[in-house]
Amino acid sequence: MLASLIFTLYVMPLTVLGSGSFWVTDKVSASAFLLDTGSKKILIDCGPGTLAKLSRAGFRPSELDYIFITHFHPDHTSDLYPLFVNFRLADIFKPGSITRFPMFFGPEGMSAFMSETARLTELPAYDNWGKIKVETYQPEMQFDNFTVKTFNVTHMSFGHHARSYALRFEVQGKAIAFSGDAARCRGLQDVCQNADLFVCDASFPGEMKGDVHVNALEIGEIAQKGNVKKVMLSHFNDHFADFDLPAEVRQGYMGAVVKARDLEVVEV
Repeated sequence: MLASLIFTLYVMPLTVLGSGSFWVTDKVSASAFLLDTGSKKILIDCGPGTLAKLSRAGFRPSELDYIFITHFHPDHTSDLYPLFVNFRLADIFKPGSITRFPMFFGPEGMSAFMSETARLTELPAYDNWGKIKVETYQPEMQFDNFTVKTFNVTHMSFGHHARSYALRFEVQGKAIAFSGDAARCRGLQDVCQNADLFVCDASFPGEMKGDVHVNALEIGEIAQKGNVKKVMLSHFNDHFADFDLPAEVRQGYMGAVVKARDLEVVEV
């Protein structure tokens, strides 16, 4: 009975580490979120500024259990290899100081991406060191106290289709969905079904359409059809800062809509 009550009452904190995209400032970093399941700390995306914001939020890299990358664009990955090198150097200079290493997850080619980053930056710390496991997404992955479901989404930029995924975390009866970068597509519709929180790419106002990003009007329609409880807009584009994106989302959506803000903690 007590265990059931705890299960019902648990609130998960989600810390916004970066609500921006390529346009970063002293207040806004690129895409990154920290989800705390109660026993595990999960980093979702790792764009430029993530390590600094992680520190400002009061966390150390060594506290992370899992890192999930939605796609390889640098506004989602620029701090990923520096994060990896934190662990590699700690293992060299202070052997035994880290008792557990996180696991990295990403699209197909994740390990090759890490290896090529090491080569291009002339910092060959990745190959031939296996203490951090790097895995490719499966449609559904079960962990200690949570499940991750992955959904292929459409994200085309400069004529190239990215290997882009939306992610759904199911924890203690709750669902938190992350769009990553996505245009309107089946995967975006499926990831947010009955979600308690939908963290959605809000790069474009309603007047913009295409295969790059979902627009604000489409977000409202998708969230309403998916019976989403709350929408958090993120991944903002400075070129559209004058648009009232939440108001556009509310044209088709009856639930709560908020804008993500760096270092804000949202309870789910």
